[in-house]
Amino acid sequence: MYCGKNKTALQSQRQIASAMMMLIQEKPYAQITISELCKTAGVSRQTFYSLFTSRENVMVFTLQARYCDGPEISLPEHAPDRSSALRWLCRGYSAYILENRQLIKLLVDNHIDYLLYDSFYEAMEGCNCFLGDVDPCERSYAASFYAGGIACVARRYAEEGCMTTSEALEGLLMKLLTGQL
Repeated sequence: MYCGKNKTALQSQRQIASAMMMLIQEKPYAQITISELCKTAGVSRQTFYSLFTSRENVMVFTLQARYCDGPEISLPEHAPDRSSALRWLCRGYSAYILENRQLIKLLVDNHIDYLLYDSFYEAMEGCNCFLGDVDPCERSYAASFYAGGIACVARRYAEEGCMTTSEALEGLLMKLLTGQL
């Protein structure tokens, strides 16, 4: 995926991402071709492949750029312990799930919700505040575990939509991730 600063390239990336979001609301992801995506975005195939490697890469870009790759999980300065840090994490992800339920539903309906896990995992791995005092190997396992759990909750929420408030979803995440449920 292109990560440079060329304004024309960045604009083309946004056009392609917007075209993907428009098309995925009209038809299944599996039926969207690169040619159709390029035509809708008004770019050439050459431009597409210079910016992205695949349709999946466009969805990853959308998650990262348009939806910020997950919630802001940096901790407040006064998070005294891991329990507070976990609560902060649950609060951020529950708000994220509610705010982005339409995108999550599209991902689930198109069987590409594994991209949520990937994005959540990368966000946690990239956040120094996430278990920063833990051995890097164990931290990676923890990030994988939390990302998987939160992505599964997001999937279930998209399928059933049974949680109505961010607080209720936060409470459920907290119970699940602390083994209280």
